Amino acid sequence: MTQNPNNFTALKPANVDWDQQTPISPHYDDYYFSSDDGAEESRHVFLLQNRLEARWTTEPKPNSKQSTFTIAETGFGTGLNFLCSGELWRQCTHSRQYQQLHYISIEKVPLKKADLQTAISRWPQFQWLLAPLLAQYPGIIAGFHRLHFYQYGITLTLVFGDALESLQTLEASVDAWFLDGFSPAKNPDMWLQPLYQSMARLSHEGTSFSTFTCARPVRDGLQQAGFDIEKISGFGLKREMLKGYFKGDQPSQERMSHKLKPWFHYDVTPVETGRAAVIGAGMAGCTVARALANRGWSVDVYEQCQSISSAGSGNPTGITFIKPSVYNNPQNRYYQTAYLNACNTIRTLLEQHQIEEGTHWCLQGVIRLAYNDAERLEQNALLKLGNWPEDLLQPLTREQLEAQYGIDSPYPALILKTGGWLNPQRFCQTLLQHPSIHLKLNNTVTKLDLYQDKWQLGNNCTPYNAVILANAFQSNEYPFSRHLPLRPIRGQVSYVASNNESKQLKQPVTYDGYINPAHDGFHCLGATFTPKNKSADELEEDHLWNSNQLQQALPTLHQRLGMDQAYPQKGRVGFRCQTPDYLPVVGPMPDPDRYLQQYAPLAKGFLRKPFAKAKYLPGLYVSAGHGSRGITSTCLAAEIIASYVSGEPQAIDSEVLKAIHPARFLVRDIIRRKR
Repeated sequence: MTQNPNNFTALKPANVDWDQQTPISPHYDDYYFSSDDGAEESRHVFLLQNRLEARWTTEPKPNSKQSTFTIAETGFGTGLNFLCSGELWRQCTHSRQYQQLHYISIEKVPLKKADLQTAISRWPQFQWLLAPLLAQYPGIIAGFHRLHFYQYGITLTLVFGDALESLQTLEASVDAWFLDGFSPAKNPDMWLQPLYQSMARLSHEGTSFSTFTCARPVRDGLQQAGFDIEKISGFGLKREMLKGYFKGDQPSQERMSHKLKPWFHYDVTPVETGRAAVIGAGMAGCTVARALANRGWSVDVYEQCQSISSAGSGNPTGITFIKPSVYNNPQNRYYQTAYLNACNTIRTLLEQHQIEEGTHWCLQGVIRLAYNDAERLEQNALLKLGNWPEDLLQPLTREQLEAQYGIDSPYPALILKTGGWLNPQRFCQTLLQHPSIHLKLNNTVTKLDLYQDKWQLGNNCTPYNAVILANAFQSNEYPFSRHLPLRPIRGQVSYVASNNESKQLKQPVTYDGYINPAHDGFHCLGATFTPKNKSADELEEDHLWNSNQLQQALPTLHQRLGMDQAYPQKGRVGFRCQTPDYLPVVGPMPDPDRYLQQYAPLAKGFLRKPFAKAKYLPGLYVSAGHGSRGITSTCLAAEIIASYVSGEPQAIDSEVLKAIHPARFLVRDIIRRKR
């Protein structure tokens, strides 16, 4: 595994040896599970010792508002512990107290999908959960991957990476720990004191744990971190194992060092489902509405126009795509995770609603041309690092591009295999097709009032437990949100009639612009980027720019479309909602008056004393500023918002959450003495 603090980690899949269908890791020289009965071992060590059945069905909940039970595991391996937990969860369907099971699992050396399937094939009783797991199982790329099994009330947050590093950036409240992985003697890098301290940070009073090992350093480390330890009989030939509980005697941190950035701190607390209002019915609003409805919330969606996705989400076709980068910073981690999340979300939802691929969507790849020297160097560096596996990304020579995809270009390319195009309006319509979502068109929300921790929208007397601002530029038109620096960026796309030859284009092609496959009889070319132009009228020079970019990148296609004789005369003007740092604003809305009071010393550089933790407007959140990457960005943003609202584990690491936090510009202005 390549190690570079400035670059993404290049993960390699696990090599697996097989002993009568029992998988063995040659790297750690250890079995993934017991050769006697791996499923029974999992039930004994983890399910039974954490008393899951009783806690899910009869024992009092630690918090009456808690609707999600969270398990965290070190070492996903073959997924056997997850499948056993899911099987027990399903058996408790009619008697359990919780609505959702959230399972977090961290794996440093992931198995390939085929090995995962082979390892579990001996247990047909898991097929009901294994099949959708394999369908969503991510490519082996470092970071957070969220998989949903909505029909069973199960969510899996699968983190590929080092256990210690991952836990240190995880935001969650864990109810039970499965301390798994290869034995301390064979995998000493995991079983360290910082791991146990991270467990303690994510635990509450009564959080349980169990582990197959009884090694003395493990016992001592857990006790030092605040866990009560009990030594009991192990499974099979293992004489002893450990279980216990977190004592919950950590002092409350109402004030924190500036190094911990308390202005971004957010406590993950239990929340019971209720009623939510989403303002805006574009990509940002519709994805949030669906994410909340899938978790049991009743959602009202308010849209000021007479139809959905009519503004920034109104182009006839759009692309789920990113420019992969070698640099491991919060911005690139956000968009990398967002892209992978969007591809999975779009495919899963549209297939669930039986919308045939190729009609209003197609995720058969996106082609990125190496159209200039800078792009070519970036692509070469990415391929050299190797952090994207071949099933997600592959280089193409000019000859391969033409032979495999029928695209004649003077440039080589990359293909992002799981990306593609869709019709945003049809996708939004599908997102809103849920019995718990209620669309309210021609409704402009100009006023929000808070009464006893419930929100009312103008003259509407309906009380809402949560409100999500997803109305682009209007998101900062309320008194408490004016600190959000949302700016319009004009963009113009051009429409070109398709023909029999151009209809052979199945993948979007991106360069300094892009062209999408034909939809409803024409191709969409785009898009200009003119921040200073505020005109909503179509401009000839913008149509000419779109035409010229296509001619440079794909001259043969340009000619086949008849664009040598005339550039496009028809298109659409839209205004992207963007922030100065090109990241969206996603998360809880700060209370600006409290921030100005609490963090005023930042303007004077007074950092020695601790600061109070952030104060937010209760139940108010925002998802805006997605710019030109709305299709890619909004699905992950919706997961992040839904996790905040529902008190669930977060869908991405804490550093990214800070980078997209709605308070970041407010804090910046305080430091710069602009407030």
